This record gives sequence, C-alpha cells and structure tokens, in this order.
Amino acid sequence: MPTSSKRYKKRAGCRSEASAKVGCTLLMVVDQEPFLKKALSTCKRLRKELHSKQALLNDFEELDRSAFQQWMNRTQGKTLTQIRELREEANAFQFILHHLSHCAYHNYEAVPVLFEELFERKENGTLFSYVPPKQPNPFGFDEDNDDDAEEEDDWDEEDDDWDDDGDEDEEDMRDFFDRMFGGGGSGGRASEGPSAQKAANDNARLKTCYRNLAKRLHPDHSDLEESIREKRWHEIQEAYQNNDLEALVRVEAICDMDDTGLSAKLGLARLNDLAAYHKSHLKPIRDALRAAKQDIAFGFAKKGPSGKVKRDVAADLKEERMEVKDMVGHMKRSANAIRDEVAAQLRANAAAVERTLRREAGRKGKKANYGKKPTPEVKASAKPVAEGLDQMTFF
Repeated sequence: MPTSSKRYKKRAGCRSEASAKVGCTLLMVVDQEPFLKKALSTCKRLRKELHSKQALLNDFEELDRSAFQQWMNRTQGKTLTQIRELREEANAFQFILHHLSHCAYHNYEAVPVLFEELFERKENGTLFSYVPPKQPNPFGFDEDNDDDAEEEDDWDEEDDDWDDDGDEDEEDMRDFFDRMFGGGGSGGRASEGPSAQKAANDNARLKTCYRNLAKRLHPDHSDLEESIREKRWHEIQEAYQNNDLEALVRVEAICDMDDTGLSAKLGLARLNDLAAYHKSHLKPIRDALRAAKQDIAFGFAKKGPSGKVKRDVAADLKEERMEVKDMVGHMKRSANAIRDEVAAQLRANAAAVERTLRREAGRKGKKANYGKKPTPEVKASAKPVAEGLDQMTFF
C-alpha cells in the first residue's frame, strides 16, 4: 500500500476519534437587536390598539348611551310613558292570572270572590300586597311536625358519624393500595413521574410569583395610581385562583413596564410576555366593541340622530307599544275566561242539585221540600265526578 494512503487513513482516523470525543456543540452568538426591535414594535402597536379601542368603548358607554337616552326622552317621551304604563298593567294581570289559576286548582268555588277582590285591589293600588290563604296539605300530614324534625336531627348526627368513619376507611384503603401497587416492598406511595414533578414545580413557581406580585402591589411598596394598582391586584387574584401561571407572568411583565417604561431594556422574554398580556385584554374589548357598533346609539354623541335613526326608533316604539297592548288584552281576557268558566261550572252544579231535589221530591211525593236548602249528602251526590278540574279548559 502506498505511503500516502496510509498517512491519509491515519489522519482520518485521528479526526474521527477527535470528533467522537467531543460531546458538546459550539454556541453561536446571535444578535438580538432585530428581535428586540420587532418585539418592541409589536408591544407598542398592541398597546396603542388597546388604548384606542378602550377609549371608543368608554365613549359609547358614558357618552353615546346618555345622549341617545336624552334624545329619546325629549322626542318620544309620550310613547315611552305609554309603554311603561302598559308594562306595569301587564305585570298586574300576570299576578292576577297566577293567583286565579292557583285558586281554581285548589278551590275553584272561591274564584269569583277572589276575582272581584283582586280587581278591586288593582284599582286601589294594593294588588301586590295580596297574600293568598294557606291551602291544606293534600297529603294529610303536618309539615311542622316536631317528631319529624327530631328524627331528621338524629339522622344528621348519624350521617356525621358515618362521614368520620368513611374518612378513616378511605385513608386505610389508600394506604393498602399504595402498599400493593405503589412501589414493590417499600410500602410507600407511588413514585412521582415527570408530569407530577412538573406540576409541583409549576405550583411552586405560581406561589412564588404571586407572593412577589402581592408585595410589589402593596401600597407601601408601589407608586402606581390607586385605580391601576387595584386593577393589577384583581388580575393577580383571578390568575392565582385559576392556577394560571402564564397570566401571573404576564401581569409581572406589565408591572415591570409600569416601573421602568416600555423599552428594549425589558428584554425579549418580558416584551413577549407584554405582547401576550395585551392580546389577552384585546380579545374581549374587540368583541364588546363589535357588539357596540351594532347598537343604534353608537357614535350618537358626535353624529346625532339621522333621518334613518328617527324613522327606525319611531317604528320600533310603535310596534313595541302594540305588542304590549295586545299582551295586556290577552291576559285580561284570560282572567275573565277563568271567572266565567268557573261561574258556569258553579251554575251547572247548582242546577244539578236542584234536579236531584226534584227527583227526590217526586219519588217521595213530598212537594213541601221544594225551596229548602239541600243537605250535604244531596250536594255531594249532585256534583260531577270530575269536580270541575277536568272540565276547566284553562288548565
């Protein structure tokens, strides 16, 4: 073999051995300035968008709604008053219908008297002070039975004893399973895996971050305005209760920005956390602003009422007034229908009683009994089998 080939193999072998001995990779120095500029630009853009959208939303809530309501009261005050009175009347009829239906179910013979009383109270303005009489229990037992209460207390004490025993049994069962399946003959609990170790580390980081932020936001250690400090405090409380470590880190980043200002000195990691903080706050504001733009009052303080707005508002109020008026009429007719149907049933019962009296007088040949009050036995035999409940159409 030629000498040159031997030397080449020897050199190649040396290089391969040297490369095999090297167990690390070389570090490459990267200029972070472009990344810092991009992250800083992103934070500034998101922060500007957040402030502008928040300002628009605040103007809508504080200025536009107030201006629109003042214009409505000034131009459509009469219609608004009519709608409000009709809604109050609808609430009154709903109250009347509820109590009439309840009375018709339990004691329908008292419906006509209750009808007159409720309508009289409606005229006097004392309708909602009406208290219905207590109905007898259909199951025939007393709800305030002291013996039952004492028995329930005894059961509660026994349940507490069972709960205590259950905790001990659960602890014994857990120890048994740990001995059987938790790590051979060691008798201890199962060894923690990587996921459990990671959860423990995250929990420790969560508590540490929360304590540091709580100390920084204390009035004795913070120079922030009270409103901003309260906002940050509520944010860390919510994040800690939800075990959200990322949210706490984002709040920590915004606190750093409050102390030092928004600049590249914060570092790339902090700037990325700031961008995530602004994105998390932008999403609900965008959704709220998108819904606000669909409202007729959006931008009303600056633009004022247009011709289309005037026509739409007038048409909507007219339609609403007619709907409420129709609803009031329907409930009033329903109340009258209940009263009339119960009165018809009572007349039918009275006619049945009189027919029974006539048949009884005809059989015994005692016409002198005509005009006398029927006995309770005769009344019971004259009533229909389904005592009005199946015959009431409003059920």
